[in-house]
Amino acid sequence: MQIFIPLALIGWIPACLVLFLLFPWRRALQIAIIVSWLFLPSAGLNISGLPDYTKTSAFSYGIILSLMILVPDRFARLKPSWMDLPTSIFVLCPIVTSLANDLGLYDGVASANGNLTYIGLPYLIGRACFDSARDIRNLGVAIAVGGLIYVPLCLLEMAVGPFLSVKIYTIYAHTEVRLGGFRPRVFLNTGLELGLWMAIACFISIWLWRVGVLKRVMGIPFGSILLPILIVTTLLCRSSGATFLLGFTLSILWLSARMNRRVLMVLWTLACFAYIGVRVGNYWDYNGLITFLAKNFSEDRAQSLEFRFQNEDILIAKAVQRPVFGWGGFGRSRVMDEYGRDISITDGLWIIMFGVFGTVGVLSFLMISVLPCLVFIRKFPARRWFEPDVGSLAALVGSITLYLGDIMFNGFSIMPILVGAGALSSVLRLPTVYFSDGADFTDAFSRDLPGTTPLELAPAEEKMAARYIDLARGFRQSGDFESAAGARRHAYDLLAGLADSGRETPSGRRRRLDCANDLAWLLAVRPDPAPSDREEAVDLARMATEGDPNSPTYWNTLGLSLCRVGAFEDAQAAARRSMELDEAWNGFDLVVLALTDARLGRKADAAPWLAQAVRWRDDQGASDPVLDELIHETESALAG
Repeated sequence: MQIFIPLALIGWIPACLVLFLLFPWRRALQIAIIVSWLFLPSAGLNISGLPDYTKTSAFSYGIILSLMILVPDRFARLKPSWMDLPTSIFVLCPIVTSLANDLGLYDGVASANGNLTYIGLPYLIGRACFDSARDIRNLGVAIAVGGLIYVPLCLLEMAVGPFLSVKIYTIYAHTEVRLGGFRPRVFLNTGLELGLWMAIACFISIWLWRVGVLKRVMGIPFGSILLPILIVTTLLCRSSGATFLLGFTLSILWLSARMNRRVLMVLWTLACFAYIGVRVGNYWDYNGLITFLAKNFSEDRAQSLEFRFQNEDILIAKAVQRPVFGWGGFGRSRVMDEYGRDISITDGLWIIMFGVFGTVGVLSFLMISVLPCLVFIRKFPARRWFEPDVGSLAALVGSITLYLGDIMFNGFSIMPILVGAGALSSVLRLPTVYFSDGADFTDAFSRDLPGTTPLELAPAEEKMAARYIDLARGFRQSGDFESAAGARRHAYDLLAGLADSGRETPSGRRRRLDCANDLAWLLAVRPDPAPSDREEAVDLARMATEGDPNSPTYWNTLGLSLCRVGAFEDAQAAARRSMELDEAWNGFDLVVLALTDARLGRKADAAPWLAQAVRWRDDQGASDPVLDELIHETESALAG
């Protein structure tokens, strides 16, 4: 029964909210992006007086509403950037298009709402929720896991034909037999869309494995077991175009990094504009390509491609009659015969955008994805694309260019990739993107712990982490807290990656915990914290204390972090635990006890702790700005 379509689409919003209540919001976001994209029905609901409610609407509204209700600070921290301009233009373009075609303001606003849910809100999710390479790495891992989740479902439909959407959602599925087997579609719109999704998941998986980020999933070795299964399944999806784009894009990215030359990736990223320019200007006779494919590969596939080109020809001829803002909706960009019958078939997403929204619409749509890719290529030398840090960004950039290649011929919008475009724009807009550009650093871990591995014998990631920590110290000394936090966070990502891959040394474990503690302290005391910094500081400090519950330093950091988020009773417990482990009490534990007692209204208890903290500071013979600020804050609380 088709009752499951409205149940799934409408029910996704409360289900998404529950998801965010059950898991930490970053984990919930990853799950929501993948689950909604893979399992919601490719259908829509026509609600009288309201815009159509589709899978993309449910995807966008469910996540956005959950974030607004439970993590509102993610939107409060947003600052507009010039990189957001293409998205703004694309969302607002339909209003101008409708007015230019005398379709009215209401139609323009309704069409703009469609662009908002289709492109704008997924991009906004990426902009609001992704702050670092770690976040983008996690998105890439989530996409890879999404590909693995689809493997058994794809294999099942390859054996018996596409039936899952039919059985569960009662959505008709056209049975396609290609190369001696069924082409699966699972819960996506067509087999071609499934092929593109699996190619993107496969591409990201291969690159994350190549750069050392993805080693195991659920304890299973990724490179030797899961990745081959994913690759074979992707090939068996029988989508020749997506398979070609997978191999081609992977080759371009690998050659660029291998030769340390960016030009190949620049050209591939801009290829979509070149294709559109050639097709619109009619500068290319495609008959030679069709003849070559028919003789050397498949005559059927050659005829299919020729049919697409022929339909593009007539659609381009119609579109160039209104080249700036397009024809608008209601099928006005289609080609009709003398009887009013539609004789055109649109495949490429670009020609749809060009016909409906004109040059302004199609260029702004493409620039949403192209711009962050170009900024990445400019910021990071190609030799660094093999590094675990920059490689996570490179994997997403490569998948976006693969997607751009596909929409020249097909009309699919992959929501996780649009979220990725916003995530890249968020991370890359910062002057310092949590990485260096290969400067020469001294080893930060100059003091090796007794009985641990010397740094010169440690894994490469551990050595790189040492360099980022040294860089973070330099930023901190110069007062650049934003860059210091970014560099230290990146060092932690490298060390955590070693732990996840099972290659962590005893010294690496200690350094990872120290790095988590130091980053937590930095986020807790920085003078201009982002809304989520202190919450992240608590998470990192807890991680450190769980890793070594006998370290007074870690408990000290946890106490201060909890104090900063208003968890005063827990902060007191952490500070007291620090004092139990370290008989030489320090002023920071003392002032945390004083400040929390003052905030809880226990001023009589706070005053002695404050006096001891001031005495400890004076005995040190040197002033610490953080301690001074905490003492001053406590004095103000007691005086209030």
